[in-house]
Amino acid sequence: MQEKVKNNGKLVKQELQDREAVETQINSVKSWVQETKEYLGNPTIEVDAQLEELQTLLTEATNHRQNIEKMAEEQKEKYLDLYTILPSEISLQLAEVALDLKIYEQIQNKVKEVEQSKAMSQEYGRQIQKIAKDLTTILTKLKAKTENLAQAKADQKVLGEELDGCNLKLIELDAAVQKFSEQNSQLGKPLVNKIGKLTELHQQTLRQAENRFSKLNQAASHLEEYNEMLELILKWIEKAKDLVHGNIAWNSASQLREQYILHQTLLEESEEIYTDLEAMTEKLQYLSSVYCTEKMSQQVVELGRETEELRQMIKIRMQNLQDAAKDMKKFEAELKNLQAALEQAQTTLTSPEVGRLSLKEQLSHRQHLLSEMESLKPKVQAVQLCQSALRIPEDVVASLPLCQAALRLQEEASRLQHTAIQQCNIMQAGQTRGHQQHPGAASPDFSA
Repeated sequence: MQEKVKNNGKLVKQELQDREAVETQINSVKSWVQETKEYLGNPTIEVDAQLEELQTLLTEATNHRQNIEKMAEEQKEKYLDLYTILPSEISLQLAEVALDLKIYEQIQNKVKEVEQSKAMSQEYGRQIQKIAKDLTTILTKLKAKTENLAQAKADQKVLGEELDGCNLKLIELDAAVQKFSEQNSQLGKPLVNKIGKLTELHQQTLRQAENRFSKLNQAASHLEEYNEMLELILKWIEKAKDLVHGNIAWNSASQLREQYILHQTLLEESEEIYTDLEAMTEKLQYLSSVYCTEKMSQQVVELGRETEELRQMIKIRMQNLQDAAKDMKKFEAELKNLQAALEQAQTTLTSPEVGRLSLKEQLSHRQHLLSEMESLKPKVQAVQLCQSALRIPEDVVASLPLCQAALRLQEEASRLQHTAIQQCNIMQAGQTRGHQQHPGAASPDFSA
């Protein structure tokens, strides 16, 4: 009996040790189940890490279940031969743990839930990116400059419709994300932040659209005024080119004065061009935000340069015209004096009254006229001096009517002087013969 009690004591001791080991494992699994339940109820890590953790938990749950099932089978086989109360307690605990390990299904469900939430989050993210891309494209188009205001206004209308479409999508997406965020705080918070930034981008794009629409309307007015000033400047440049490349009429002082006045008028008109060019530059500053103004800016610079060049050419021609008119006026005055003197001499030389005088009186008259005609020489010299001093092109001088008239007057002066000399010689010879032959004869008529 002592030996039997001793052996039974050893068995009980061993059984207690085995039971303690089993209970330790059971308690360990229970703790794991409790921690897992708490984790499933309030996960705190990022979704991808959470999925990885859940997969680990699935593996651990499988291992725990296999171990518990193995332990239950071992305990069942072990206690079939031992009629004690211990097997029922162990079996109950193992059954309880096995029931707890149905958390595997909860983990699986959680995996599906997280994956579904992640998929929804990715879809919302994709929609946010799509709207952001559309808004960025619209914003880029709104900032683009145009060379066709009519087309730009038509495009603006289309962009406005696209912007309205983005706004509707954004409103719907915002509501969906807010609802999603209430159920999935971890995934929803970044989406809510992105929606906030997307809303800011939409507001920025909307302000840009309104600003551009206003500037397009203003641009039409500025461009119209720019073109009006451009047309006036181009007309002036065309007139100025025609004027400065045209031939000058050098015929008379009056013609030169008229041309001088024409140049002066055109030069005065050019003063307004500088004001217009400044105004055009200001117009381009208004246009530059919506209109391609690079070529126009270069055009304004070229117009300024061309205008200044033409102004300088006009000034040079005005000086030439002024100098020529001054010289021509003096030349005309000297010609007039010479012509008047020649006409007076011609009248005296051919006067019928002279023919009625005696030969002696005619001779005296002719000799007096001849002495007076000596005064024509300074007048002829004055004409020649004025002609040589004319500040006009040398190749033009010979063809000028005034110069040709001057030449004729000089020839006429020489001819009259020669005629007067001849008549004096004839009268002197006739007077000598008359005294010799018929002292009281009548005087011959040389008036012709």
